[in-house]
Parts: sequence; C-alpha cells; structure tokens
Amino acid sequence: MPRDKIPKLFDGSIDELTKPTKSKKERDLKREKMQKTLYVSRDMNVKLIQLYAEEGRRQSAIVEDAVNLYYYLRLALGEKKFEELLSAVKREDPEFLRDYISKLRL
Repeated sequence: MPRDKIPKLFDGSIDELTKPTKSKKERDLKREKMQKTLYVSRDMNVKLIQLYAEEGRRQSAIVEDAVNLYYYLRLALGEKKFEELLSAVKREDPEFLRDYISKLRL
C-alpha cells in the first residue's frame, strides 16, 4: 500500500465517534421493553385491527384497556363468576353475552 493513501476506517462524523455510549440504565430499559412484547394470535390481531379502525386509537392503548378490564372484572366478580363470564365471551355471540350480562348478579 502506498504511503500517501490512508485507509478509510470510518464513514461517519467525528461527533458519532466521540458520542458517549448508552448507559446501563438505557440498555436495561430496552431489554425490559423487549420482555413486554405481546404476542397474539392471528384472530386476536384481526380483532385488534378492527377495534383500531373503529376507535382510531393505538393498539397498545386498546390492549391496555383490555388488560385493565380483565383484571378488575376478575377482582370484582370472583373466580367462579369470572370464569362463567369468560365462557360466555368465548362463544363470540354478542346477543348471548348481552342477555348473560343483563342476568348477571354480583
């Protein structure tokens, strides 16, 4: 290699070379976020997309509302009544669910 040619080692700016590395806290937050990734079935994803289109909200907000609803219904109803409600929901029949909820007593 001739002396007058210096190999190009870096194509970016000096600022990028001197930029401090990410702190351990930032790396941990990224790892924590990766652990909270939600995996849903295709059917659930279709329902999320439909809700997103109808309500114009972010899917993450819809999922957060669903988790809160699930959590507080479970606390309020107790295990037995909550399981009955879930089995009614799993039938995916809005009319049946409407009738069930109207008859539900706490």
